[in-house]
Amino acid sequence: MSTVAVIGAGIGGLATAVRAAAEGRNVALFEAAHEVGGKLRQLELGGYRFDLGPSLFTWPDLLVETLQQAGRHAAPFSFSKLDRSCHYFWPDGTRFTAWSDPETLSKEIARAFHVDPGPAMDHLERSAEGFEATRGLFLEQSLHEATSWTPAKTARHLRKAWQGRRALPLTQTLDRWNARPGHDKLRQLFNRYATYNGSDPYRAPAMLHVIPHLEFGMGTFAPDGGMHAIVDALYQTALNLGVKFHLNTPVERILTEGKKVKGVRTASGQEYSADVVVSGADVTPTYRRLLPEHKAPERILSAEPSTSGVIFYWGVRHPAPDLHLHNILWAEDYRAEFDALFKSKTIAADPTVYINIGSRTSPEDAPEGCGNWFVMVNAPAGWQPHDLADLRSTVMDKILRMTGIDVTAHLECEHVLTPQDIASRTGSHRGALYGPASNRPTSAFLRHRNRDRRIRGLYFVGGSVHPGGGIPLCLLGARITQELMEHHDPC
Repeated sequence: MSTVAVIGAGIGGLATAVRAAAEGRNVALFEAAHEVGGKLRQLELGGYRFDLGPSLFTWPDLLVETLQQAGRHAAPFSFSKLDRSCHYFWPDGTRFTAWSDPETLSKEIARAFHVDPGPAMDHLERSAEGFEATRGLFLEQSLHEATSWTPAKTARHLRKAWQGRRALPLTQTLDRWNARPGHDKLRQLFNRYATYNGSDPYRAPAMLHVIPHLEFGMGTFAPDGGMHAIVDALYQTALNLGVKFHLNTPVERILTEGKKVKGVRTASGQEYSADVVVSGADVTPTYRRLLPEHKAPERILSAEPSTSGVIFYWGVRHPAPDLHLHNILWAEDYRAEFDALFKSKTIAADPTVYINIGSRTSPEDAPEGCGNWFVMVNAPAGWQPHDLADLRSTVMDKILRMTGIDVTAHLECEHVLTPQDIASRTGSHRGALYGPASNRPTSAFLRHRNRDRRIRGLYFVGGSVHPGGGIPLCLLGARITQELMEHHDPC
């Protein structure tokens, strides 16, 4: 029976531990922090509970499938589908609700934007077609294994991609593709999906048009108990399977002998032998700190990073009737915001503001009549605030102007995370939330592979490697890694 050492208890690391243990392997998981969850940890403050990291739950089948690998050892997990994905607010007073029901959504597009909803609904249909045509090729398998590109398999995927009635957009930017519905506000709305992997819609490839299907086609969901319930379910399942957790135990080195891993050494100097090592840590510190004697993939490590964020966690004593679970307050000039992020390396004077109120679906997370507000603005990776108070005032003024809520008058507690905080708490290089950005047509191929070809027994999961960041892709990464382990390092 083989032994697996997993580094990092984020979603990718936890899911990999569950899958490996369910397969019959002895699994030990090492986490530098005092708790599991990685970016998806939680905070309790002043009678409020906050999810610190990802706030959007889509494609729940991937989590259900992961838990089902454990059979009778699976921890309970439940969730519900929402009737809407997001509330949108524009500076000119336009408001739009992205309803889950297609007929209701179509009527809302006509009402809010005074246009024929047909082109926008067709745009979403193209998103669904593109997702289904490419998921098997680009998301659900490794891009870096010869077996992924056998003539028969490649032909099958390409045939599926082009057997639809319309070809995939391969040669233009996402922004240009999103001009198709013919309305500036809809274009801005669809451009936002580039931020789901921390990218610039004015440079990112149009193939990212598949992302909206996760919300509009497959649906938006809410875990019972909040987002941290995802972590709890994976953690408890791993414990039930016998995974040994070493918390407050940072790994100092991945130990190798020749071209094969042999275990890990922790910061305390203790060594643990392992047949397989899976790094769920960011790929940059994995090579720089844990594998300093091995050649690093410099081209990948030097890739343009995705965005980070400044996040305000506010306990707000206000019912906020116009706000739902997910809310967007748009910037006046969206292109200027991305020029600031990726060219000037700063936060725009008028940034888009995202507000998540988890207590909308988990009322126990805030006192009655109050909300646990997760308020985020995009920031460049590595951004250092010169005056956080100014940004805070800008955000509060924008909320007051666009929703009528004076947060200052109703604020009960506060916690703030900057890119530097995210980097130090999670090990993410420069606080980038999604590893490298997808601002080039070849970006998907420049993500680090899930299996190291030079060091046998070394694997990678998490947001900085293939297939990318966010809960669904990290769960897919765990599945891919398990499949590679079964093939290259069987029990």
